[in-house]
Amino acid sequence: MLHTDGARWSRRRLLAGATAVVGAGLVATGCAPRPAASRPEGPRRWAFTDDTRTSVGAPRRPRTVVAYATAAAALWEYGIRAVGVYGGIQTSGGGVNTAILGGVDLDRTTLLGRTWGQVNLEVLGRLAPDLVVDTLQFGAHQIEPNTLGFVRRLAPVVGLEVYHTGIPRAVHRFAQLARALGGEVRERDRTAFENARRRLKNTIRTRPGLRVLCVSADPDGLRVARGAWPGLPDFKGLGLGVVVPSTGTSAYAQKLSWEDADRYPADLILMDIRTSSLQRDQLATNRVWQSLPAVHAGQTAPWNPEPVLTYPAMARVYNDLVTTLERTHRLPA
Repeated sequence: MLHTDGARWSRRRLLAGATAVVGAGLVATGCAPRPAASRPEGPRRWAFTDDTRTSVGAPRRPRTVVAYATAAAALWEYGIRAVGVYGGIQTSGGGVNTAILGGVDLDRTTLLGRTWGQVNLEVLGRLAPDLVVDTLQFGAHQIEPNTLGFVRRLAPVVGLEVYHTGIPRAVHRFAQLARALGGEVRERDRTAFENARRRLKNTIRTRPGLRVLCVSADPDGLRVARGAWPGLPDFKGLGLGVVVPSTGTSAYAQKLSWEDADRYPADLILMDIRTSSLQRDQLATNRVWQSLPAVHAGQTAPWNPEPVLTYPAMARVYNDLVTTLERTHRLPA
């Protein structure tokens, strides 16, 4: 996962050199199956136009799908079981961060990469997917550009925008893709999503003036979320008073030392649930954290910066936030 506009491109350049060598080596030494590199497409009996405005075609409906972690999570909820998953899902301890994988059963899929931009081309070749589903981050694929070229030799690639779009549209697009792949998207789930979104908007109106921070914590301090995360503009658009720093160490966060962790007064703190962030039990002995008014008042709740973008999952997000807001009150300035 990328975390800065500047670092985004420098990181891409860094990975470009590394993965170009790895990818070229895999193809050159024959690790990736040679027949797949020249896979004939045949008549286009199945087609889907992705968010790069590319019409991706196949001779038949794709049955074997490999997907980026959050895309796999969305498709899984609609009954499309990805045979392979990749993405920035490795924890600092070497494990797998399951927070962004939703209901994906790791015993029923293969991990092709655990860090951003990484896809094991040899394993991808063995899986012989009919389709790779990637997400777009402000128009850029999650797969590193040089690696993406090799991936496209092995299978068609669909890209869906997650960041530079509204949550309702992103949810709708994953539903469209799931339907095209034969997944079950129920109309009642779409209705429940719309009702939950409306309910959240109405609840926010009953809690005027609430100050909300979305944060990630690490041993060195707090990262206060900025507007690049897809959920924050959505919450703000519904009227929630999300405090978004105007500047920061990246487009995704402003990093504060623990000494400066109280810079932004908040009535409610939404905490990053990913295992890359410290959780409540890990912060139990952190005196600065415990002294923050919202924490002291028990006004904290979970927040997933990379939510599962389906009608049922986002309805749960909205309904859980409604429950949180109903027990949240303004704190003294």
